[in-house]
Amino acid sequence: MRKRILIGNIGAIVITLLIISSATATNITTMNEEKDNENFDEKIEELMEKAHAPSLVGCIVKNNTIVWSKAYGKYKYYRNKIASEDVIYAIGCITKSFTATAIMQLNESGLIGLDDNVSEYLNFDLKNPDYPDINITFRMLLAHQSSLAKPGERLNLIFYWLRTPIEKIGEYFLEGGKYYREGVWNDYPPGQGSCYSSPGYDLLGYIIENISGQTLEDYYQDNIFKPLNMMNTSFYFSSFNKNKICGLYSWILNIYIPWPIIDYSLPAPCGIKTNVLDLSHFLIMHTTGGVYNGIRILNESSVEEMHRIQYPNYYDDDIQYGFGWYYLPPFKGEDSGNNESFKYAGHGGVHLCSWAVMKLRLSDNVGIIILSNQGPSSPFNIVYPNERDARREIQLALFKKADEL
Repeated sequence: MRKRILIGNIGAIVITLLIISSATATNITTMNEEKDNENFDEKIEELMEKAHAPSLVGCIVKNNTIVWSKAYGKYKYYRNKIASEDVIYAIGCITKSFTATAIMQLNESGLIGLDDNVSEYLNFDLKNPDYPDINITFRMLLAHQSSLAKPGERLNLIFYWLRTPIEKIGEYFLEGGKYYREGVWNDYPPGQGSCYSSPGYDLLGYIIENISGQTLEDYYQDNIFKPLNMMNTSFYFSSFNKNKICGLYSWILNIYIPWPIIDYSLPAPCGIKTNVLDLSHFLIMHTTGGVYNGIRILNESSVEEMHRIQYPNYYDDDIQYGFGWYYLPPFKGEDSGNNESFKYAGHGGVHLCSWAVMKLRLSDNVGIIILSNQGPSSPFNIVYPNERDARREIQLALFKKADEL
């Protein structure tokens, strides 16, 4: 009897020790995770300081779902408003990915062909004056192969600051037009050179409106934003509660200079405003072959075409283009992993005093989104070297974080 009692007591002690050990291990694991999170947050905040970012919101998409998201800093700096995941940021040129999506929808509907002459859908004949016999196609405009040059401040002055109606856009591209100047076109034939050009996407936006009979806002709401449950997304700041719109800042003379909240009058290249959670729906749609939450907005073949490098023989600053989608080599100093030419795909963007990234790692389809409200697109166009370095390090930190999740 005593043996049984002794064995029973020993068993109870062992079980108790195991429970205590398990609980202790769980507590240690939890404490380690909390410490890791604290270290990560501290690193992001240090990099934000180097990037002169008053606020930053990020998320990680893995296995076609958000696995992490967080906001840092103050989205209205001088009012001490703490950032959150529902704050509205301008995403700048990431808008081009949406415009390319809209063009692919029109292509699927049979309303255009990717190799059609775009002049058939304009009220003027779009040609490089040096190559008047070469048609410019949708494919060329989408992949930055039209021979159009990068936009200058004059284009912004005419169509952004002076609010010239888009119907006058032909006057900018046509030799002899009211707004035409040397430098609108590059000196090589369309289809035989690569140059990142927002004016090409201005033209695509104009064509979308001509074909659909809708404004860009209405078309995108009906065919992209609402189907993707992007209910906090628009081209216009006026669509949002002003208390949820981030302030826009430039870092000049070691202080944040606030800038007015202004919409682009030609929004197709860079006009969308949204929050990080809404934008993740669009990214997930691209990682799942055109579907989000059971709703298809593009055929899988269209997504594949958007993601295909269209003109592999032509580079623009070590970048090659699909449709509203570009391919990038590893970051400077980063191991490519298996020597591939391109390690990442996606798009980046700036608006007036903001910076955004939507990027996929090609090896495992892990994606990150970063939105911030201080960027190089100020009227002074000031970008400090340490800002570039810090932005790169923030991106790498999120991909490393993804590997730990």
